[in-house]
Amino acid sequence: MAESHTDASEAQDNLIRIRNSAHIPVGLNFLKDAALKLVNDNERAAMSDVVRMLRSLFHYESLEKRDRVKTNFTLANVQKGEERLVGYDEDSLGPVSFEHSSVDFVGEFCTLMADAEFTLLTQKEWELASAEDFMFTLPVTINWASHDESLLKMFLSKNPSLASGLPQFSQRALVFKRGTGIARAKGLFIMEKIEMLLDMLVKEPFLKLIGRSQPVFVNQTAKGSKKVFGESGVAEDRNVTVIERRTLRRLMPTILSVFMNLFRTLELQEPTFKEVVLLYRMAKPVANTNSGPSGCGPLVIKSYREIPMADLEMIFPEKTVSVKMKEIISNGITIVVAISTLLWAFVTGEIWTKNVQALLIACMGKLGQSYTAVNVAKTRYAGAMSKELIEKSGNSQEGMLMHLLESMEDQECKEMVLAYIILSVKGKSMTLKEIDIECEEFLKKSFGVDVDFDIEGGIIKLLREGLVEQRAGVLYAATPLKTALAILDNKWDNLFEYNLEAVSAERSRALAAHTNAHPDTVEANLRDTLNATDKERAKLVSDLKAKEDALTKDVSNLSNSLKGFNWRYS
Repeated sequence: MAESHTDASEAQDNLIRIRNSAHIPVGLNFLKDAALKLVNDNERAAMSDVVRMLRSLFHYESLEKRDRVKTNFTLANVQKGEERLVGYDEDSLGPVSFEHSSVDFVGEFCTLMADAEFTLLTQKEWELASAEDFMFTLPVTINWASHDESLLKMFLSKNPSLASGLPQFSQRALVFKRGTGIARAKGLFIMEKIEMLLDMLVKEPFLKLIGRSQPVFVNQTAKGSKKVFGESGVAEDRNVTVIERRTLRRLMPTILSVFMNLFRTLELQEPTFKEVVLLYRMAKPVANTNSGPSGCGPLVIKSYREIPMADLEMIFPEKTVSVKMKEIISNGITIVVAISTLLWAFVTGEIWTKNVQALLIACMGKLGQSYTAVNVAKTRYAGAMSKELIEKSGNSQEGMLMHLLESMEDQECKEMVLAYIILSVKGKSMTLKEIDIECEEFLKKSFGVDVDFDIEGGIIKLLREGLVEQRAGVLYAATPLKTALAILDNKWDNLFEYNLEAVSAERSRALAAHTNAHPDTVEANLRDTLNATDKERAKLVSDLKAKEDALTKDVSNLSNSLKGFNWRYS
């Protein structure tokens, strides 16, 4: 009975509660098609028009933000000597103004990430993620000195509320994450088990001896707690996914368990971040490029996908790969033997004998071989790390920025479309929580995804567009479909106020010239015009041909008449 209680306690410690992401991982068109099936057949076409106009209006409203973000990103990456390419000269874009424009971009980028439902990695999450390994078991050290800290330090000092709870490295890099998945691996993992066994037998006792012991793994919270990964409060169970962490160390926490499972197939499991975005600035420019106006390197945006939580450190650049414990021990033994041999030769006074000289030469050769083996191992580990990163890398720089802008726009539209259709179909006033539950259940039933739907953001945008009415303070109802169409159509017609005055004859002529100027009508008119032109051209060619035939006939007749004359010469 005691054993079963212990097993249950350990299993509970291995569980991690992760709040579902607010991101809807379904394409906008697929979501629209599925949601429109809820609408009555006689209203489906009109509802589709509402969605089309809503998307068009939101896209128009996002254009200014797109242009501003792209402009500031270009400014944040301008190099010395290229100031004129962005409309400045060397004097007007000095170090101070350059840093301020860079800080402005970071602020807009964080807003963009929040709108796209990305969240910042916190210190507690980093500790939970970095305390152990999943499949990325290479010993690495991140060279934080290669990252510039002035930019993010200035940004966080201006946004102290955002800086609260961020990792200690946040002045050098910001990590954004979105979505959760599960990574699984199955195999013997013999080399990994041997490496872990050596850590237990050698490394961990040594670190404990010198007072620098490190946690083997970090449990999320105390048993029975309702706290979730990334949250400081309590979350409802419907918005939380519980995942068991099954790393090698958790499955084999003791030396005895490693020996018992050394040749046994194990199945590992670890939660993953579906999307990870890394933002940082290099302290120095890359080779063969100029620095920025403030002497810094480029501002970098990189994205990764399906990163196991325990392997998060792999995404950072400028890592130094160390050798594993087995290489340290094997090469350490060689070094000890060589030094011992040398000391023995000095003590016994036989250093110049042929046998000792041969032994010393052999030891030196072994040392050289060990040194080469260490470098080869480091190169092999670096290659394995690079291969793993390439497989998990996504867009970067401008490509990533454009992807994020599109993702933000789609996410906002999906929230508005789904909330409005759900409210319209229900045909009654509902509270935010009721709408939230309906939307989440629809996504689960239709697409099998667990989403913590951002109902507040969706309703705020619908209220701004006039598509939702607030009643009794806490109730919300959808604006009738015909009214919604009229509101959106009127807003679209008045995006620009360049209408000519009603009394103007010019206005009447302009409107008359563009009556029924539907694309299909314009195309048909153009086709008719071209056909008429072709007919006129054919008639002209026919007339010219007739005149040519008549002229040819006259020339022939004249030639025949001249044959009857007798010509005399004097």
